[in-house]
Amino acid sequence: MRLDLDERAGCRVIGVSGELGVRGYPKLRDTLLKCAVEQPSAVIVVVDELSVVDKSLLSVFSQVHNRLSDWPGVPLFLVARREAARRMLVDAVVPRFVPVFPSIGDAVRGVATQPRRRHAKITLPRSPEASRHARQFTTQVCHHWLPDSPILTDALLVVNALVENVVRHTDSEPVLRLELRSRHFSIAVGDRSPVPARLREGAAGEIGGVGLLMVAQVTKAWGCTPALSGGKVVWGVLATGSRVRTAEFVVHPGH
Repeated sequence: MRLDLDERAGCRVIGVSGELGVRGYPKLRDTLLKCAVEQPSAVIVVVDELSVVDKSLLSVFSQVHNRLSDWPGVPLFLVARREAARRMLVDAVVPRFVPVFPSIGDAVRGVATQPRRRHAKITLPRSPEASRHARQFTTQVCHHWLPDSPILTDALLVVNALVENVVRHTDSEPVLRLELRSRHFSIAVGDRSPVPARLREGAAGEIGGVGLLMVAQVTKAWGCTPALSGGKVVWGVLATGSRVRTAEFVVHPGH
């Protein structure tokens, strides 16, 4: 099985060709998840040249769709230009869970039908001051996007824990990304280390420890996702029912 990666109009496009078997299932799943880490407008998979050993393996697309619904909320679209490819997906009941389009252009235009998402991103210094800068940035964003929401306290706890983990356990500069979509506020911190963050309930020397325990307690969902670059992103999602400002948050010089 071969995977060809491309970009189009802010979307990540993956052409899949060859036969999908049991051994190729995790490769395809993990590649699609990694492609979503950088939060493109959509992940679009072209399946015209794909065949399967067993149609049940096509559940990889619904599995990825479900995983992405927690974070980063990036839509997964399939493109089947050939009738045989469309029939393959229909027989496996894939379109019930994942939208299927007749062309890449149609899939790109389908992005406009998705709920609006707001983003704010900052690269922090790898220093003891990183957490403070992260909290200040998060406070500004929350006041701009969610002026009436009580989530700021939990958001600052999550931000502080994730940024501290990067500073303490890696040699990377933390990259903080905040996003608001469909009444969910997500916090994600990326670094260059491939070592996954794991919940250890305070075990000394482990990546995560007590900080991640608190993250798990206050978030609706959290996780650690590898990136195509070889690093990872640790993220948490908070639910909010507050109204949303229509204007985008702008990062001013000096942040």
